[in-house]
Amino acid sequence: MTWTAFKELSFYWTSWTLFEVLWIGLLWTSRSRVPGRAVYWIRPARRVRRRACEGRIETLLGKLEHRRVPAEDRPDKEQLVDRWHRIVAGRCASVPFQVVPVLIAVGPMLPLRPGPDGGSVASLWMFAGIAVYGTVSIALMAADERAAAVSDPAGLVTVRAALFLEGLLEEPEARRPQESALDTHGKAFRRLCRALRTQARYLPRELPSAARERVRQDTERLIAALTQENERYLFSEGSDRETAVDELARLVSGALRHSSRPRDSRDSPVVIGAHLLSGAPTPDGTVGVTEEPLWSRLRRWVGWLVAAAALFAGAVVLPGGGAATEVLVLAGLFSVAAVFPPLRAVLGRAVAGLSRTAQDRDVEPATDDRSAQRPELSSARAACPNCADGSGVTGGSRTVG
Repeated sequence: MTWTAFKELSFYWTSWTLFEVLWIGLLWTSRSRVPGRAVYWIRPARRVRRRACEGRIETLLGKLEHRRVPAEDRPDKEQLVDRWHRIVAGRCASVPFQVVPVLIAVGPMLPLRPGPDGGSVASLWMFAGIAVYGTVSIALMAADERAAAVSDPAGLVTVRAALFLEGLLEEPEARRPQESALDTHGKAFRRLCRALRTQARYLPRELPSAARERVRQDTERLIAALTQENERYLFSEGSDRETAVDELARLVSGALRHSSRPRDSRDSPVVIGAHLLSGAPTPDGTVGVTEEPLWSRLRRWVGWLVAAAALFAGAVVLPGGGAATEVLVLAGLFSVAAVFPPLRAVLGRAVAGLSRTAQDRDVEPATDDRSAQRPELSSARAACPNCADGSGVTGGSRTVG
């Protein structure tokens, strides 16, 4: 591969990646990255693999019923199918959008073409650039997954809880021979607990602090109860182990029932039924988790600043780009403003001033039209001999004498 071809490849990768960074950053900041919401506007997409999803959920609900989980603690079938299928369809639709940069980055890893002299024209710098491209693309995939978790934490709990229940209630002979049952169970349990804490942090973010604290306490009690039953499940045998499986299934099913409700009809921050937490242990520690961790905020700020630096660099590389350069500079300013409140306030005032100026311009022509009519009236009065001596008030009257 020649340097010219590599530079052209780098240009395409950079353009696509900048667009993807801005797209993910805007959706992350606005909390609007909900998988499947845009895909479900297309009616054929609603039926892709939906039958398989329904069969999977029917099997899961049948196992919950076999474990004597009450009907009021089991999720609604239609709600769970719709919720889970939306998320799966959204993920499948976003994969091509995110895989394109990776394919562009991995493309040069194909067998190198020889140069005119018969030797390879690749260099160590090309492979270093390819490694950087691949790392950035994979990081963007992780950022998109995090943006979806922040925007739709209940959907994340729905997926994690359903997968945990499938693994918990799966028959031993149905597992793959090379899988470690203990490792698989441990990973699924940790992911479920993380998803529950993420839901407690972001689901009631618009509610008062008292409501957020109550959701946090309920979530921590639920996690404490799950941890207690999980240890009982791991370190017991026989009937005691089966009882632990029943309790785990009942608790996770109750959380799944509330998280699988449609987003547009959910008007309560309840994460699980109160009767399921009646005997739950009190968690140790009183540190709240309702605020976003500092590390997450730093990562978001660094991402916005890197995007701004890339945009400004693009504006410098294209000094004669005309409108493209101005667009890059404006996008860079708004990227910095996303994490810098003073600049955001200045840009807000500037936008408000521009809108007022535009309104004044719309009003001025009407004012000029009214003022332009007055000289015509006065000239008409001057041309009329009977109205020449009349005042503005008695314009049509004649003077006496």
